Amino acid sequence: MSSRRASCRTAAPSCPTAPLTNIQLDDLLGERSNRTRVVLGTSATGVTDVARTLRTNAGPIDGWTLPPAGRPSVYKQELTGGRPRERRLVISDFVNYQGTVRAETCREAVDLAETLLPTTPGVTRAVVLVTDTTQMALWRTLLMGAETTAAAPVVLRRHDRRGLRGWTQRVNKFHTEDRLDRLYELTGGWPILVGRAHHLHEELGDPDEVLLRLAVLRANRTEARAFVEATGVYADPVLATGYRSLDDEFEDGLFDVEGAVTAVALKIEDEDEDEARWIVNCLDTLQVFDRSDGQLRLEPLLRQCVALGV
Repeated sequence: MSSRRASCRTAAPSCPTAPLTNIQLDDLLGERSNRTRVVLGTSATGVTDVARTLRTNAGPIDGWTLPPAGRPSVYKQELTGGRPRERRLVISDFVNYQGTVRAETCREAVDLAETLLPTTPGVTRAVVLVTDTTQMALWRTLLMGAETTAAAPVVLRRHDRRGLRGWTQRVNKFHTEDRLDRLYELTGGWPILVGRAHHLHEELGDPDEVLLRLAVLRANRTEARAFVEATGVYADPVLATGYRSLDDEFEDGLFDVEGAVTAVALKIEDEDEDEARWIVNCLDTLQVFDRSDGQLRLEPLLRQCVALGV
């Protein structure tokens, strides 16, 4: 797999920042097989746009059917339905669901997707469950292997520098190297901020003015706090504690995973290493780390906003 292919994203017209890479789209749709995928993301990584992106990309493809699957009874029916040779995409979007979704409901949706298969020969269906940090129990099961399940997690990621360059070329904005470097510095590749840059450019038409507006985030306590909350770092007190322990221990320096686990374990109750490993794994899923030659560093923009917003 080339790094270019892995970082390239296909956007829906109504979602120009594209939360899913092309590789992730291929994985979610599958190769004529029955599969279950659980998307893990936050509003900062574009999780609210995942279902719309899937419908926009799969809907026009000949042979694909995207049945509505809102209520549990309808969802069960669509898992087993279909006509011969039909490829079906069943999306259960727990993020944009109106009302509170119980953890048991989400887990049951995973179990049903594994056990209720199409009854008509020749039908295949891909099931995609879209989740955020309100479904942390399911995240833990998938990320830590606490229970056996055939469902696989798909983690929404920030744009890396290569991916952001591809985005600027696709939307025909922020062309120069200096502007690209500044855009990456001011957004950290977070889709929510890349999306803000896009909308500001549509409004202002001046890339330099857009960059000046984006810089306000690092100086405005209210904006910084809102951004940190969007990343999910404050979704659970243990995550916030884990993040602060890494910031206290390493600041803007490099560290490895084991060093991170040790630093977190020293700050949590009972110094539980398994719990610390889960916290580090979850923070990684939330995209709070940059990577460099196998080592980690706290992503700079988020670190600045956490410091400003506390």
